[in-house]
Amino acid sequence: MSAPLIGQSQVIQNIKTLIGKVARTGENILIFGETGVGKDLVAQKIYHQSNRSGKPFVKLNCAILNESLFDIQTSCFDEAGSKETVIKQSGLFENISGGILYLDNIDLMSPAHQSEILTFLQNDNHSIVDPTVPFSVAICIISSTNQDLEKMVKGGKFSKSLYFTLSTFKIDIKPLRERPEDIPSLIEYYCKKYLSTNNGQKAKVLDRKIIDELCAYHWPGNVRELQNFLKRIVFLEDKDGNNSDQIPTSRVGDKSIDDESTKNMMPFSKSVFYLMDMHGPELMSLPFKEAKKKIVNFAEKELISNALKKTKWNRSKASKDLCISYKTLLTKIERLNIQPSQ
Repeated sequence: MSAPLIGQSQVIQNIKTLIGKVARTGENILIFGETGVGKDLVAQKIYHQSNRSGKPFVKLNCAILNESLFDIQTSCFDEAGSKETVIKQSGLFENISGGILYLDNIDLMSPAHQSEILTFLQNDNHSIVDPTVPFSVAICIISSTNQDLEKMVKGGKFSKSLYFTLSTFKIDIKPLRERPEDIPSLIEYYCKKYLSTNNGQKAKVLDRKIIDELCAYHWPGNVRELQNFLKRIVFLEDKDGNNSDQIPTSRVGDKSIDDESTKNMMPFSKSVFYLMDMHGPELMSLPFKEAKKKIVNFAEKELISNALKKTKWNRSKASKDLCISYKTLLTKIERLNIQPSQ
């Protein structure tokens, strides 16, 4: 069985409910989400709750496909789901008949492969046309992407017909920075998991201050980055249980000047240049991380203050203009001490 889908947020609860509704329909499902949010886990949850559980579940990374989809041979887990694999000698679709094909990184599928899978799906009974013996299979397709496929369709970079064929149902997994309430549960689960494989050793329980810091970190790598961080905590913790040097330094939920949305707004603000003119020598004397933090905070305060002034402190509208969540905006206003008079 796959790992549980962990989280207390409404986002996770809605995903669990949606999986329960769509898993048994047999319809194609498209999963959206940034790298590391858990798209593979959601795909596995759909499989285990579907009528196809126990049948083949084959994952293909569309980024590395070379040969024709009709020629791919597979190594499938047996029906018990053990690690022993059963090598299939026939083609991909014949092997998956009755099961689920999981197409990861569907946005990277070549036009030739897009055409192949679309032709297959549009045939009655999913028939594979063979010069000698027609072969019909019944499979369900789950796809995943970290890109905006609708935008790709409009730009002519992805087949419109294939997009609508694959997206009967859509599941959108929000990034971890937009659901920080899930972080404590994830920390508890993965710490216990990694401790169980660490020769029975016990690690110091993370205190509330550290957990709060982790809940405030941006997590650009999402759950995958959190998992790797917790592995370092569990396996590399020193004798005194000191983890301070392991804690990420970027504030959570913060979209810094490195983010694309903020970059696009920088031409409208001279804040960084002003800061360098006024405090250049002071900043140059500081350690890199501290100087960068001061610059980022100053620039963000200017940008947010301008957005709030423009919208007459309509925070909902300002959050949309800044391309950040409403919750993130409130956090920034408090942390940066932004007042209406500014």
